[in-house]
Amino acid sequence: MAEGRTGRPLSAADRKRRQRERLQRAGLSAVEIWVPPEHRPAARRFERLLRLGIVPPLPAARNIDAKGDHAMDLNLLRKTLDGYTSENGFSFSTIELEGEGELEVVVEDRDEFPILVSADDEQVLCITYLWSDGEIRPDRRTELLTALLEMNVPLPLSSFGKVGDRYVIFGALAASASVEDLVTELETLSDNTLEALEAVAGYLN
Repeated sequence: MAEGRTGRPLSAADRKRRQRERLQRAGLSAVEIWVPPEHRPAARRFERLLRLGIVPPLPAARNIDAKGDHAMDLNLLRKTLDGYTSENGFSFSTIELEGEGELEVVVEDRDEFPILVSADDEQVLCITYLWSDGEIRPDRRTELLTALLEMNVPLPLSSFGKVGDRYVIFGALAASASVEDLVTELETLSDNTLEALEAVAGYLN
């Protein structure tokens, strides 16, 4: 048992103080962190590595949401989907839109209806632009709006909306959704786009 200069055993507080002084002389600084009990061993291992000057690789903060779940990485998604064929036989190609923070996804040979994918800390949004106000027959505008409202219920995973003067069909997932979930969303949205266009053809010029 360690003893002080008086020959008496050191108290726990004294031992702790000496340890801090020794670590400070070694050029280390104290950092207090709070983690769930089950993660204490991992925090200890991380501390030992840092003391040795080793910084383990970490995921970028922008890919982790407030709950600690991994959020969608559009760059990784582009590489994963480009040239990918799903179990349902859908083939994908992708283009990253520079400066837009979006990914353009084309399903099979449906180039005229690309799906724009964007992601933030809360959700992944998939959206396809349909027709503009100028393409709607004026005498059937009200009927078209009614038809869209009625289709919002039976079409799975998709809803209709409007951005500027363009009508859109879209779907949304949680930011932590898997690639498999997103593939299902893209397949469904693409099919729903064709179904919607067929249903409203009579309302458009």
